[in-house]
Amino acid sequence: MKYGKRFVLCLLVLAFFSLQLYARGMMNSRVRNVPSDISANVIQNPKKNLGALVQNLTEGLGDDGLKVRVIHDWICDNIAYDADMYFSGKVKKQDWESILKGRKALAPGYVDLFNKMCDLAGIESIAIKGYFKGFGYGDDIPNEPNHVWNAVKIGSGWKLVDVTLDTGSLEQRTFVKRYSTQWLFLEPENFLYSHLPENSSYQYVDSSKLRTKEQFKQEPYVPGVFFEYGFRFDGEVPGYRTTVSGPVTYGFKLTDSNVSVLGGVCEKVTMVKVANASWIGRSGNCLSASFDVPTAKEYQAFVYACRSDEETYPWFFSDSEFDGNILPKAKKLASSGEISKAELKSLTDSYFKVAHNRRYYLNEDLFDEERNENVKKVFRLLKLSSKSMEEVLRFDIRSDGVYKGYGSNVVKYPTAYTEYTFCKSTSLVSPLSGTVKLGDSVHFEIATGDYSAVAVSADGGGLKKLVKGGNGNYSGDFTIGGDLGPKDEGAVPTSISVFASKDGKHYEGLWVYKVE
Repeated sequence: MKYGKRFVLCLLVLAFFSLQLYARGMMNSRVRNVPSDISANVIQNPKKNLGALVQNLTEGLGDDGLKVRVIHDWICDNIAYDADMYFSGKVKKQDWESILKGRKALAPGYVDLFNKMCDLAGIESIAIKGYFKGFGYGDDIPNEPNHVWNAVKIGSGWKLVDVTLDTGSLEQRTFVKRYSTQWLFLEPENFLYSHLPENSSYQYVDSSKLRTKEQFKQEPYVPGVFFEYGFRFDGEVPGYRTTVSGPVTYGFKLTDSNVSVLGGVCEKVTMVKVANASWIGRSGNCLSASFDVPTAKEYQAFVYACRSDEETYPWFFSDSEFDGNILPKAKKLASSGEISKAELKSLTDSYFKVAHNRRYYLNEDLFDEERNENVKKVFRLLKLSSKSMEEVLRFDIRSDGVYKGYGSNVVKYPTAYTEYTFCKSTSLVSPLSGTVKLGDSVHFEIATGDYSAVAVSADGGGLKKLVKGGNGNYSGDFTIGGDLGPKDEGAVPTSISVFASKDGKHYEGLWVYKVE
């Protein structure tokens, strides 16, 4: 199968706003247990030696799905995305032999190599041309297909695979290796949020669920990781470009109780974060995410997630953070003997700088367990948060023109503490506004299955406990600055905080309101 120049424009990048270190599953160990002579020979003479490589990778595996997984993993580990070719716009050979010799590929090259390796393993695999909501995608589908991926026949059915996207990402003009399985065997119905085949017969869904180009255009970009975390839409789905006339709320279901969720809003052009423009509520596996915009500008809304039972650290740092904070503090740890020189070297070897966007990225090697554990040790000693989140959903959001936004100087939603983000069943009923007014009587109500006691406090004043009602919610009415006042008598409160306790003795902060 030959590919034209149009396929250069399919970019593999999944530009997560926040990424993680060692967040997902490991590669199959077979990819690093290939004898060195086979590894060397397949690069020097692919046509003669690829069969030996595939046999070594898949020998003894009776399940075709496992064979495909190992082939997928080997390609991810050994073939880099050709960033230079992509940005030059000059497409060179993308046949599987050329890809193995150069160890770099664009999407057509990944597809051709994957097809060939599957064929040698006795597995039927085809290429699918279509449209992808990646880099450069606007609010319309291009005239010609801009991407290509694979479908493999496992048993009596077809499974979808996009090795290109699972290999890593482009950060500015630099390819950064980042292994993923989010596009490996993703259910066809979910695959269609991001990939639309040119030929509808390759959608592999029931006729009632076939996507048209118009539907594809209107739906949000939903990466495979959204479904890996166990998210499902529950009700209305945001549009690729969502227009609002006020706050909007979307519902989700979660199948994993250990997944923690955070919302966010940024200015679309500058990517500057808008504080307090989103709010997450949760009751068991039911999740609500609310968003609003402060002005008539264009914004992007995000949902982020991580697993609370996993240790995950940032996949990248700004150069100012790494050079001015992380590295100097790590050197002090080495000077004091808290870490060894080898452990310090593990840190410096694990991150490399991308000059275009002034960031340090993880130099990923999932099999270097010693180095990876050394880096984690340093991060623990530096007391970095071990719960780094990654983007699982993104869509544009803007006002409808009549609605001008809630105001650039307004605190739309309360400011949440980290503890609230990791709650599994706590929702704010009232007040949802991030600001309460001095002198007003305010009704506080919280629904929670995480805590046995809830209280409010003003600027370090005494805790005012909320009462559990017949509906199971904790509530109370207090006058701001009156019966709910700060520690110093006569002082005017500046903030009201909500605290909660699991044992009735030790309280932790959940969120805080601004007092005006």
